[in-house]
Amino acid sequence: MQIADGDQAPDLTGLARLLAALESSPRMAAAARELDVSYRTAWSRVVEAERLTGFHLVERVKGHGTRLTETGRAVVAAVAAFEQEAERGLRRPIDRLAARLAAVSSSAARRPLRLAASHDLLLQRCLAERLAAGVQVRFVGSEEALEAFARGEVELAGFHVPAGQRPAAPARPGGAASFVAPLARREQGLIVAPGNPRRIRDVADLARTGLRFVNRQRGAATRSWLDRLLREQGISPERIAGYEIEEASHLAVAATVAAGDADAGFGLKAAALRFGLGFVSIGVETYWLAGDDALARDGRVRELIAAVRRLAAETEGYMTPPSSGK
Repeated sequence: MQIADGDQAPDLTGLARLLAALESSPRMAAAARELDVSYRTAWSRVVEAERLTGFHLVERVKGHGTRLTETGRAVVAAVAAFEQEAERGLRRPIDRLAARLAAVSSSAARRPLRLAASHDLLLQRCLAERLAAGVQVRFVGSEEALEAFARGEVELAGFHVPAGQRPAAPARPGGAASFVAPLARREQGLIVAPGNPRRIRDVADLARTGLRFVNRQRGAATRSWLDRLLREQGISPERIAGYEIEEASHLAVAATVAAGDADAGFGLKAAALRFGLGFVSIGVETYWLAGDDALARDGRVRELIAAVRRLAAETEGYMTPPSSGK
């Protein structure tokens, strides 16, 4: 088609649809309604196309509205033939494109599972080394993790309780069901300098004059365990120098002791060993994973549980949980 005005050209597909609508109903108002445009817009498109091409596409017939010229009908037929040929040629590429877009959509819909968890060395390692995939972690205290899970902000929560206790499945919004699964048992106690030069044997020693302590943050189950032990021995936290100094992970506590900024901290044996520090065992706890009941058999969850348990079996300071069931 010869273009009469520089690089401008009519929208042939849109023009052909408008002309075909006029062929079916020789009233411009009816054709405009069919294409969901205004009467003025429909006419302006025809006039502009005729200007650009130099072709006479429609003609008014007194008492019969508007009808296509022979050229107008030829344009409709030419565009229809082109679309049919293009559809045949593009069918396979379009099918491949649709399949690829479906794969992209499926991948995007499978966003990572959100996990709020009390800090754990093995859990951190699993996700950092991609031993388990499809899980995004945010380390907080056990209390905050369970609260986030109860509010529906995350699909998974990691927390720990003293060994021998089996926690009930935590609440979910709307009373939805959830599961709990043990990941590992961990040895907790007092992290001290190599060789334990201050001869620290128990939490009661933390109140000694001149001894510096580093604590875990409020809401951490490790801190709650320490507080319970202090209450049982009638020791006020105010008597412990450094009780108010908080760190957000076991490694941070161990690093503070290793740097000589504290004489003791309460945390994991595995963290003490990581820095070559001394350790005074206090007890064993179990680290648990809670999740939506629908995720109990999800491949990402099963992979995470298996990876942590595998590391627990080979890491000093950890043990595999007594039960590996749901």
